[in-house]
Amino acid sequence: MSVHAQNKAIVARFLTEIADLPPEQSRAVLSRYCHDDCRWEVFHPFNTMLGNQTGLDRFWQPLRDAFPDYEQRMALVIGGEYEGREQVSTWGQMMGTFDAPLLGIPPTRGLVTMKFGFNCIVRDGKIAKAYVLLDLVDVMRQAGHYPFRPMPGSAEQWAFPPCDTGATAFACDEVMGAESLRIIREMQMGLVPQAEIKNMANAPDRHSPHWHKNMNWYGPAGLGSMRGRRGFRNFHGALFLQGFSDRTGWVRDHEGPEDAPGHYVRMGDGRYGVTGGWPSLNATHLGPEWLGLPPTGRRVMMRVADWYRLDNDNKIIDNWVMIDVPHMVHQMGMDIFHDLQFFVDPSLDRTAVFDPV
Repeated sequence: MSVHAQNKAIVARFLTEIADLPPEQSRAVLSRYCHDDCRWEVFHPFNTMLGNQTGLDRFWQPLRDAFPDYEQRMALVIGGEYEGREQVSTWGQMMGTFDAPLLGIPPTRGLVTMKFGFNCIVRDGKIAKAYVLLDLVDVMRQAGHYPFRPMPGSAEQWAFPPCDTGATAFACDEVMGAESLRIIREMQMGLVPQAEIKNMANAPDRHSPHWHKNMNWYGPAGLGSMRGRRGFRNFHGALFLQGFSDRTGWVRDHEGPEDAPGHYVRMGDGRYGVTGGWPSLNATHLGPEWLGLPPTGRRVMMRVADWYRLDNDNKIIDNWVMIDVPHMVHQMGMDIFHDLQFFVDPSLDRTAVFDPV
């Protein structure tokens, strides 16, 4: 078994055990699979946590309290190396009975699913740094407290990839993965540049030939999912470009700091690939179409990860996308978790926290 396949098995076992074993064993699970000084980067409002004890206290234990019987179902597992670091990436669904509040979201006492992504650096057989991507807005939606306008795309749960298409937890196909990643990067580098986006009426209708005509684009709550090139353009692409017409990425020094902006993960494995940045993009909020929020003129950094699947003809047919929506709107001046408390408990006095300038 290659080192990348070994790393994939380590991460799959960790995610399985941290969910399946009793909560009192969580500390032991973290110690078994993660370095004691592991750095945890979790979507807003969790953000940065240094060390397993902090990660346990601020994230894993509250998650277990809210979903005492949850399990983590992994859709795929990708292994490889980027910038000299051994990495593993997976996405899937956390599912369980929502029995206690999480970040102020009231429990439903019923089954709730939460889309998650997990990208990590593995050193000496243990997780040294982990990025945990969560669709918390969708948990709010399922609890009856969705904070935005209706989604332009479908709010249904993401489809898992077809069976027997690779990217399992116990094998790694680096050769095919390299070709998959090449195609994905060629598609990404062909996206419409900022200079060509004057307005959507005049923007070129460019779409990479690498996409399947019936592509599926799966977005987080707030955006939703859509199918086909027309669906992507009408329900996400056009709205995003109108909201952030000057969006751009970073030119990353691949020998520079690990925490620099730009892609921290970029791997291919079989017919699958993943790219992600913390942050990946930055832009000014200039238009009203994204989430229906009025333009704020504020500069926003975007934590994003994309997982891709290619079909037998090397066409990109699936794209699962995690975006830290709570972090984005927080930078735009909207704290959805603070606001939530007043809807959950209408008896709270909003004037008590209002401090006029």
